[in-house]
Amino acid sequence: MSADLPLSPLDSSPDYDALRPASSAAGNALRQLRARAERRRLVTQSPPAETTAEMQRLVQELQVHQIELEMQYEELLIAQTEAEASRAQYLDLYEFAPVGYCTLDAAGTLRQLNLRTAQLLGLVRQQLQGRRLALFVEPRQRGQFVDFLDRVLATDATGTARNSILLTLQRPDGQPLELRLEASLAHGPHEQPLVRLALLDVTEQQRTTRALAESEQRLRQALDAAAMGVVSWDFATNTWQADTRAQAIWGLPYATAAQPINTIIARLHPADRPRFRQLAETAAGTDGLEVELRVGDAQQPDHYVSLTGHVQPPTPANPGGRLLGLVRDRTPRRRAEQELSYKTQLLDHLLSHFPVQLGRLGPDGRYRELVGAGLRRLQLADNELVGRSVFETFPSIAQQTRKLLAGESVNFVASAELNGETVSFQSYGFFDTERNEAIVFALDVTQREQLLAETTRLQLRQQQLVLSAILTTQEEERRRIAEALHNGVGQLLYATRLHLTQLPDSKALRAGQQLLQEAIRATRTISFELTPRILEDFGLPTALRELADRVPVSQLHLTLLLEGLDDLAQPLPPPVQMAAYRIAQELLSNVMKHAQAREVTLLVARQPGQLHICIRDDGVGFVPGPVPTSGGIGLAGIRNRVELLGGTLEITSAPRQGTAINIELPLASEPEPNPKSATS
Repeated sequence: MSADLPLSPLDSSPDYDALRPASSAAGNALRQLRARAERRRLVTQSPPAETTAEMQRLVQELQVHQIELEMQYEELLIAQTEAEASRAQYLDLYEFAPVGYCTLDAAGTLRQLNLRTAQLLGLVRQQLQGRRLALFVEPRQRGQFVDFLDRVLATDATGTARNSILLTLQRPDGQPLELRLEASLAHGPHEQPLVRLALLDVTEQQRTTRALAESEQRLRQALDAAAMGVVSWDFATNTWQADTRAQAIWGLPYATAAQPINTIIARLHPADRPRFRQLAETAAGTDGLEVELRVGDAQQPDHYVSLTGHVQPPTPANPGGRLLGLVRDRTPRRRAEQELSYKTQLLDHLLSHFPVQLGRLGPDGRYRELVGAGLRRLQLADNELVGRSVFETFPSIAQQTRKLLAGESVNFVASAELNGETVSFQSYGFFDTERNEAIVFALDVTQREQLLAETTRLQLRQQQLVLSAILTTQEEERRRIAEALHNGVGQLLYATRLHLTQLPDSKALRAGQQLLQEAIRATRTISFELTPRILEDFGLPTALRELADRVPVSQLHLTLLLEGLDDLAQPLPPPVQMAAYRIAQELLSNVMKHAQAREVTLLVARQPGQLHICIRDDGVGFVPGPVPTSGGIGLAGIRNRVELLGGTLEITSAPRQGTAINIELPLASEPEPNPKSATS
């Protein structure tokens, strides 16, 4: 039906042509719309037949325009629906986006923002619109934010460049927030410049970055403190990557680029090169590796290097796999270990071949270790006493051991009796607080102590012989003087007294005879004191009683006690008798001269193996001090006689409390000298 219709004049109407848009695309769209309207008009009711042609043309024109308007309306409804859908989609994307979006004016005031921006800033949208975003920026960074806005406003709006900055925002609740702001320039109504911002929350990312940086810094500090370097060996390319410290440890000049593995291998000791090449094969699939390598030539390695790490299996990035590890210069430690090993060997040789002992004691005094050739002197094997208490095994050194376990250093000579022989060890010990044990080192000085004792005995014997010779000479000289007094001066005095008896009696004669008698008596007393003939003729008891009888009763009350001296079957040796008599004579003389005593008791008693002499007085007393080592009278003379016979002398006295002197003389056939005469 439509094919029979003539072409509408409207198509060639000059008015329609005037309405055609200049754009060919728009014109095509209008022609298509009119063609559709013509097709729809053909199916509409035609006007009556009697209608004039002009009227029919006008009706057709109106029908086409009506249909065209209806179609445009439909198109507008469809476009409106699509616009509403696009707007809703845009609102959803804008409002509920995970990124904050906002629009600022040139002053930095918030003009528009989405919900995420409000969440980031910690306020509702109504409280944020119209406020300056700079108020939420951390105060120290506000200047940077202002410069950032100025930089964005100065950019070309038609460009695609985006500006970004990292800032810290301070929320109203005080919680800091780190954001990355990405900005672009736009224009609003009336060409007003606007800044559109995207706010990305990078707080966790920054924290992670800082934590990673801190971790890397701690790792670097740990590597620096441990003097370690990081290395990587790529098996696919056979290249070696190392940091500055690792290259220095390997003895290579610093280089940023990876180096061929052969350069690294060439620095190794020849014997270690095959082992290093096999690391890739032997370490694959294992948890890790640790190897020590020598760097330098075969004659003298420069230093020792330890390599610790693991081998990563092949990956797409590293198809051949690689070795990641740490290197460390072990030269000082290795040389210290070698020095320690050498000293340990020396100590082992000393312990094995010299008469020494090395022991370790626990805090309870039980042996943890006891070794050394010095144990053979005690008929013990190495570590035979482990687990036993030193207090039970060697009670003679218990006091020094307690000091040692208390933390003191000790140095002493320990002695023990073994098969009738005295065994001596010079011992030194200290307490190791770190290992909580005592260390004792002992050297066998038995021969040295025996030599010292023999030397001391010989010296004392020599002194004894010298003193004996002196005292013998002294006694001989006294005897000679006594005989001279008795036979010479005494006889002259007797002859003079006989001559005076023949003269006529007179007062002057009697006075002269009296003086002569006193001279004879004094001469006899001096002769007796010089050489007590009664001691030689009648023995010590009679001589001591005679000596006691000579003490004036008016000056001193003497009590003489003699015990065990009358055994005629075993008389005292003559040297002991003479010494006892002279000691008693000197003691009584000292009491009468210095003690100012009224009562004195002298005891001379023979006891098993010794002769005991004791004298006590109630005199003024004195503060005992060292007995003089020189002189032939007083206490010095007494001490010489005591030491000559190997005895001991002890003095007990105090001011106004009297004095007591005790002397012990051994009664052996050849008395052994005592190297220490106790005095106090």
